[in-house]
Amino acid sequence: MSHLSKYAHVILPLALNGYTYAVPLHLQDKVQVGSLVRVPLGKNRSYIGVVSELPAQVDAAIQYKRIDALVYDAPVVSQLQLQLWQWMSVYYCCTLGDVLKAALPSLLLHGTYAPQKEVYVRKVEGQAQVKRAQQISLLQRFEELLAEGEVKKSELLDGQSLSALQTLIKHGVLECYEKETSRIKSQPPQMAMPTLSDAQQVAKQEIDAAFEQKDKVLLHGVTASGKTEIYLQKICEVVERGGQVLFLVPEIALTSQLANRMRKVLGGLMIEYHSQASDTIRAEVYMQLLQNKNVQVVLGTRSSVFLPFTNLQLVIVDEEHETSYKQYDPTPRYHAKNVALMLAHFAGAKTLLGSATPAVETYAQVQQGKYGCVSLTERYGQTLLPEIKLIDREDAFKKNRMKDMFSWYLLEKMQEALASGEQVILFQNRRGFSSHVACPSCGYVPKCPHCDVSLTYHKKTNRLACHYCGYTMDAPIACPSCGTEGLKDKGFGTEKIIEVLQKYFPDAKAERLDVDAVQSRKVYEGILERFASGETQILVGTQMVAKGLDFDHVGLVGILNADNMINFPDFRATERAFQLMVQVSGRAGRREKQGLVVLQTAQLDHYVLPSVVAQDYAAFYQNELQERADFQYPPFVRLVEIQVKHAQFDKADAVARELAQGLEHSLGIAILDPGAALVSRVNNRYVRQLMLKLKGAAINERIELMQQVAALKKRYPQVQISIDVDPV
Repeated sequence: MSHLSKYAHVILPLALNGYTYAVPLHLQDKVQVGSLVRVPLGKNRSYIGVVSELPAQVDAAIQYKRIDALVYDAPVVSQLQLQLWQWMSVYYCCTLGDVLKAALPSLLLHGTYAPQKEVYVRKVEGQAQVKRAQQISLLQRFEELLAEGEVKKSELLDGQSLSALQTLIKHGVLECYEKETSRIKSQPPQMAMPTLSDAQQVAKQEIDAAFEQKDKVLLHGVTASGKTEIYLQKICEVVERGGQVLFLVPEIALTSQLANRMRKVLGGLMIEYHSQASDTIRAEVYMQLLQNKNVQVVLGTRSSVFLPFTNLQLVIVDEEHETSYKQYDPTPRYHAKNVALMLAHFAGAKTLLGSATPAVETYAQVQQGKYGCVSLTERYGQTLLPEIKLIDREDAFKKNRMKDMFSWYLLEKMQEALASGEQVILFQNRRGFSSHVACPSCGYVPKCPHCDVSLTYHKKTNRLACHYCGYTMDAPIACPSCGTEGLKDKGFGTEKIIEVLQKYFPDAKAERLDVDAVQSRKVYEGILERFASGETQILVGTQMVAKGLDFDHVGLVGILNADNMINFPDFRATERAFQLMVQVSGRAGRREKQGLVVLQTAQLDHYVLPSVVAQDYAAFYQNELQERADFQYPPFVRLVEIQVKHAQFDKADAVARELAQGLEHSLGIAILDPGAALVSRVNNRYVRQLMLKLKGAAINERIELMQQVAALKKRYPQVQISIDVDPV
């Protein structure tokens, strides 16, 4: 191996940190950090990986395998990206291979991406005489197209003779050449940057001043205050000086209205990136950014944090409180907001976080002076915040003033709103027809055979479904336990609301907006378009109706059952309930008239409700912070959730206990005995759960945790162990 003088450490798309390989002589001047290479692994396997390091010294006693091939001539991963990957690997207790799988578009990772090429035609000097009519006609067409720019062969031959072109090429009059072209459609800007209101202008100036002192700033603006216009102003400033912007949104479904507004201002300088784009488009967006091809603004979901920015100057995280920024499965279980903050830090960029209901952890950073904060308390156009009316569901039931899931007051206000031409949004954070069905005689409830949960009833298909593993079955006609016919549905979801509405408002068109109803972006946009045009009068939905939608004629919002949010068994339940209720309330009265929100609850004395009614975030924050301090939850600690899964309960429990004891000893912290997860069995596997509370960054503790988990996985290969840092 004396002829080989270089070595490369290669990250592979596997649950490991990679291996060192020898670089063949013919590749020594080509392989660089960030290069994509094909390498052997084992006897008959090969993988494509990323070169993360070119070590000067290696263990001379090891016989290193050689790199087989260089996949692309130029590196496809930057030093900035590798720095971010390394941080993610340690912080989220995962391998570099896990990060690689999440970070690179699949076509790049498989080495199958090829840029699109198109054939163009140009003139050749010293052209011959052209006499035939078809040739003259084709040349005239060529000159017409040339006046508009480069001439595509396909456009030149539209209505022209191919043989005439071939003759002109043969005689040296014209020639063809290939050129890379983009698969991504773009359009020129169609409108100027919108003018800011006085309040927006003040907020924008305060953001600029805050950025002079801090790299991270929270824009705390009430619903409908016009945060998007401020974002656009900041984006245009960065674009004018040649910088790049990453604009993160929590879900692709939310980008339709936003993307259209931004595209009208930015044209082809903006590009979208999300999981619903094709593999080819995702790879092309990646390569365009890598090669710095005119793209300056990326509007995308959480995976956008992995793109190869070359001059990133601003990161915007809209609706920063949203849990959709969290990747639940598979590994790495990262939070895109936190990764974006680190990306901006490594790139030397500024970060602007925006929300009407900031995450408690974010606002704690403001209170500690780590983040700047700008408040925007005025709605755009000086529209009043909606009035929020609390209705006691329990009292209404006792007085026979509940009609199905509607209080008499909500029905009355819906009638008034529809009669006056206004629209209604009804919010129920549960999809399906009912939460479950039960036998009226013996109380039997059908449960999932693979998970410890009851099955949700979907009346449209007359099937019962598990929302955890996807199992479905026909709804039984008779009780499997006692034979009684006619199981009764319990609780209610969005599907049942739609059915009941036909009884009270037969002339009003109602539609659902939830995961079951929205199977594609096109379907989602169709639902919104019909509601925006007034074709639909009532929109019924889950939390999808609470997020970022802007409609002119919504006069009334009904929150049908606040209790199922408040009572959810999680320490963040109150925070999420506050956020959802305030956000969905913000859909009402967004123009000239004050809207009304009817909030139905059986817990009028719950401490979160006065804060919702007053839309008083500060009061909510103080109450919530005291609760978190009393029980030692974030922001006072960082949580790490470990789940141990196995088909046998005893095995899962034993391994979880062994891990708990090992961590207690090595970390020197008290760990409670393993407990059941919220759903104690999923997909025929029992789930035992450990919760660690760590102080500060705790990098050493994370490394120790990864090492112990890796050792247990090796000893018990049939046991699944997953680590979730900062679970939400």
